[in-house]
Amino acid sequence: MALRHPYPNVYKFYNQFAAPDQASPEQSSRSQGLRKSGPRSKTGCSTCKQRRVKCDETKPGCIRCQNLGRECGGYAPEALDETSKSIAPVPIHPRPMSVMTYSPSMAIPGTADERRYFQRFCDKTAAEICGSFDASFWTEKVLQLCHQDAPIRHATIALGALAKSLEVTSFPTRLSLSGFPQIDLHHLDEHHKYALRQYSRSIAALRIILSDGRRHLRTSLTSCVLFMTFEALQGCYEGSLTHLRGGSRLLADWRTARRGQSSRLSQDSLSEIQDGLIDDLGRMFARLDVQGLFVPPPFPMPESDWEDVVVADSFDSVQESRESFDFLMQGIGQFYRKSVAHSQQHPEKLTTPFWLHQHNHYSTQLDQWRSAFQVVFAKEVRAGDTMADSSDMLSIYFNVATVLLASSLEHTELLYDEYTELFQEIVTKAHKLIQSSDDPSNSSRFTLDMGTILPLLVTATKCRDRRIRRQAIALLWSKARREGLCYDTITVARLCAWLSSIEGDGVQEDGERIPENKRYMVSYLHLSSEERWLAVQLTSAVTNGSGNHTYRETTFSW
Repeated sequence: MALRHPYPNVYKFYNQFAAPDQASPEQSSRSQGLRKSGPRSKTGCSTCKQRRVKCDETKPGCIRCQNLGRECGGYAPEALDETSKSIAPVPIHPRPMSVMTYSPSMAIPGTADERRYFQRFCDKTAAEICGSFDASFWTEKVLQLCHQDAPIRHATIALGALAKSLEVTSFPTRLSLSGFPQIDLHHLDEHHKYALRQYSRSIAALRIILSDGRRHLRTSLTSCVLFMTFEALQGCYEGSLTHLRGGSRLLADWRTARRGQSSRLSQDSLSEIQDGLIDDLGRMFARLDVQGLFVPPPFPMPESDWEDVVVADSFDSVQESRESFDFLMQGIGQFYRKSVAHSQQHPEKLTTPFWLHQHNHYSTQLDQWRSAFQVVFAKEVRAGDTMADSSDMLSIYFNVATVLLASSLEHTELLYDEYTELFQEIVTKAHKLIQSSDDPSNSSRFTLDMGTILPLLVTATKCRDRRIRRQAIALLWSKARREGLCYDTITVARLCAWLSSIEGDGVQEDGERIPENKRYMVSYLHLSSEERWLAVQLTSAVTNGSGNHTYRETTFSW
């Protein structure tokens, strides 16, 4: 069944606006006041001089050229006057080129309302969205691109307005199943209406840019992330997953082209995006792909090449270890999903060389990652530079990856009993993270990053220790929060509590083992954002005396 966008009115805005101003980067960041006249600088790089634009004169290569994906032509040697010839030369050290030093101007083109919501995005929304990692992408790179790309600028304004709407809309009578404000197009506040208008302007501006037939990787992929975020923040998981699939396909085309194989991407599209930005986007899509893999029925995603998932022998920082783990977790998640689908058609153990070879590869890489992570973590602890929350989150997801990989070749619910200690560690560290005040996204009700919800979901559905399961469900109930594209705490808590009540029927004591014939798997989920219901189906872990599985179904509505 084709996915239907739950907010069709958004797309009615397409033709209601003229094309956004295609202001050049220098016009976007220029002060609204009159420019004082004076001699034109002649010290810029040769590329900026040829383009007749102001150069920031960063050496050895200017940031403007980097941002536009151009090769900086460098600088002409400075002429010395007579007085300077006798002065001893002073060594010039290149200015750091890291985007971490970038401080975006707030002087974006547009109305006072647009600048106000953009300021809200800069001051608060970006930090709330990014989570423990990738802060520079949201707080610097996206803001930098706002001065160059109209679709990105309008999308950030839309996010700022939508976040403001959710901030002021907190009346209990308007909360949905997940504890978030209901999305009712007939009773939207002014902030939300403004957000939808800006969202439609962003889509329209992107269509104009793409009308030349090129892919415009930088603008398209960054806009795709912002669109996913907007849909997820509204609670529209169908729309967010659709954008995820489109962005993942575009990234797959980019990887194909980079390997020199035939691709739909032009050389211009490949050269316009910086390696640093494509790396950020690749890691982000890898993490979001993992979320899409755990939404039954399987949401179609381009698969990564498992042989490309190779972990380095060592890491320079915890951040680098996270970047490596993103792709490793994606590969393990895809392998798990494929093995589950295969086991449903062929119930026997997956012992063919094809499956064993991949399993051994991921096991080796996971062990290598753990060894390298432990070394860099210990080094940062000694130096006092450790990122405690980030390290705890990585440890949690390492446990999740371990459990998923172990259960990939033998699909029996009894297998999970061997990992009770890992489940307890997940719950303990998740509790610590939820109580932490160090993570700025913890103070918000939404983050695009993967947080504690998915690990707690795995724990509450696969761990049959009743005490640990209750702890996991209690943590989900403790705070209304949405993470990623489609996970929110209250919805997941209700699902897990229902499963626990079914499996625990007749089990009296915490230490009493839940027999295999009472265990169930979540086999189907479907959430309708428009009609406001969540359908869930459970399938028994083993067949009954007649050789058939038992099914349980329910629908949560709000």
